[in-house]
Amino acid sequence: MITSIQKSLAVACCFGVATFSAFAEQTTGAAADTKPGDVSYLTPGTELLARAVSMVYKKTPQEELRLYILRPAKTSVRPLPAIIYFTGGGWVKGTADSMMGNVEWFREQGIIGISADYRVKSRHGTTPVECVKDAKSAIRYVRQHAKELGVDPARIIAAGGSAGGHIAAATILPGNDEPGEDLRISSRANGLVLHNPVLGAGFGEDFFKAHPDCSPLLGVRAGWPPTILSCGTADDTTPLKYAEEFVAKMKAAGNACELIPVQGAKHSCDWPVTNRNFLPTLTRMAEFLRQRGLIPPASAPK
Repeated sequence: MITSIQKSLAVACCFGVATFSAFAEQTTGAAADTKPGDVSYLTPGTELLARAVSMVYKKTPQEELRLYILRPAKTSVRPLPAIIYFTGGGWVKGTADSMMGNVEWFREQGIIGISADYRVKSRHGTTPVECVKDAKSAIRYVRQHAKELGVDPARIIAAGGSAGGHIAAATILPGNDEPGEDLRISSRANGLVLHNPVLGAGFGEDFFKAHPDCSPLLGVRAGWPPTILSCGTADDTTPLKYAEEFVAKMKAAGNACELIPVQGAKHSCDWPVTNRNFLPTLTRMAEFLRQRGLIPPASAPK
């Protein structure tokens, strides 16, 4: 059976964004005359968001939740890896435009970049549990529609900063799936990119005491995907010692995991894109993913 997505999917690479021509009610996208050279990762996030294709991935009692998708400028006949970013904000605030610089930077590495909106307390009156459910729904949606989106379902990377890093990591944990979703479709990411993530100790400690099933530190087991994380050595929100504990547990379980300690940096150690640590950290993160076949080799300099 041909789905409505398949009927309406017409891929155009204007500025590297797939234009889904007739997702009339749920999708909007960039203008047809947009050129790849018009933007970079330094372009304001609100402008990148406006140029992205947006697609509803979940309907909630509060509102519809959307993915904002940027595709590489070069057309690919093969499915591409995708990275899905979740913004920080302590599960209380945050909007999808704040991570669009990261999304664009990874788009420039030849993969599909996505920023996923999710419910937060200030806008939706929700708890971190709903945040986790939404992250899992976003991964599941992209995997379920991988063929239509041109995504390789075996190379979906979850990413985020602070609380966004927490819910990215929580896609690997069992439970907290949205009722009614097809659980035969996995919500587990194939790789994790975490920027100063909340891991289950320190920030949010009361929540994790009540919901230990949402704690990455408590949930590490053999079989977690390759994971790279950054943390400032002077971070007093998500202290380095918890990142080090997480990495030690990951390695003890036989999982590939690397920590980038950002010397002297406080919280948001490599964000926003104007942060001097942004490029060095993301460059190493991309190398880590390339070494494990999760994103394509770097293009040769012109």
